[in-house]
Amino acid sequence: MSVEFHELEVSAVIVETPECSSFELRVPPHLAQAYRYRAGQHLTFKLPWDDFEITRCYSLASCPETGETMKIGVKRVDGGRVSNWLNDNVKVGDFLLTSVPEGRFVLDPETRTSTPLCLFAGGSGITPIMSLLKSALVTTRRFVTLLYANQARESVIYGDELERLAQRHPDRFELHHHVDADGGYLTAHDIVALLPRTDIAEYYICGPEPFMELVERTLGDAGVHEELIYIERFVSPADPDRAAPTVVDLESLDAPETFSLWLGGRSRTVPYVEGKTLLECAQAAGLNPAHSCESGFCGSCMSAVKTGKVHMRAHEALSERDVERGVALLCQSVPASADPLELDADSTSFRAASAVKSSYSKAWSRLAAATVFAFMVAGTLVLRLVQ
Repeated sequence: MSVEFHELEVSAVIVETPECSSFELRVPPHLAQAYRYRAGQHLTFKLPWDDFEITRCYSLASCPETGETMKIGVKRVDGGRVSNWLNDNVKVGDFLLTSVPEGRFVLDPETRTSTPLCLFAGGSGITPIMSLLKSALVTTRRFVTLLYANQARESVIYGDELERLAQRHPDRFELHHHVDADGGYLTAHDIVALLPRTDIAEYYICGPEPFMELVERTLGDAGVHEELIYIERFVSPADPDRAAPTVVDLESLDAPETFSLWLGGRSRTVPYVEGKTLLECAQAAGLNPAHSCESGFCGSCMSAVKTGKVHMRAHEALSERDVERGVALLCQSVPASADPLELDADSTSFRAASAVKSSYSKAWSRLAAATVFAFMVAGTLVLRLVQ
């Protein structure tokens, strides 16, 4: 099943900074259910360009729990086709071909309300972080710390809204701005100074690649387990007229007749169709794993490779560390050997976190079960002694 796209009307254009605008999108009543979303998710847009079509993903900066109009933030990129076109041309009343919301850069509903939340945003990476922040303040009692880094003060997006939130929630929201023009580049020391003195906080990161690498590396050096770190990594896909040709002969790769895919807590056996991606095979088998851009740039279809090997045509949404861990994108993957292939589409959030959390949960469940059993045995022995 392909991602649904619909024409949505632009109901407002808000100039946030000289380089960034927000676009509010009106969802008609008959599509309200399809466009329900979770804080931190994104939309994919398709736009005609010359004689082909180009796609881009933009995060939602609005919060579903506050009744806000659905809103994206778009910052200009040097040489960026879509970001500059949107900022220069789109006006109220225009329609944009927009996907339904997708993405796993969301708050874990199982996290305790007492768990601190640390948010790290760089530049336009504030858009999904803004959505997460507002949702956490409205729906939980968690203490939230936000570090927002920019090159200059005039680059700060949603600055007034952030200040209002800080004033409204002084006991739960701590806002820290870092401006390179004022204090030099962000350092690991700046990041460590903001970390909570607990080992159960959760960390969400979005921004330019060097910024995310610095924060992730610093968190790792500080002893933060990777299960607690979530990263949103967006890279614009290469447009059809700029895409480099595939250098791997995909037909020369061996492949099993079927592969196993964990989805929705169940293992499904999926026939492999030569030349098709694992996502296309799953869809042909009647399954619908999470996916969005289908170009390898949004990361929505991330899955963990448990056994076997895959070849990815592109994987810009993944870091090299992700690839080394065995994370793959279903929309870009084909089998690379005839060995049994098993993937887990349930186990991977944007930092392979859910798999670890799941293992911890199972471990705690086993421990709890063992404890209950021990008490039952002890109680039985006591009763026998009494009798």
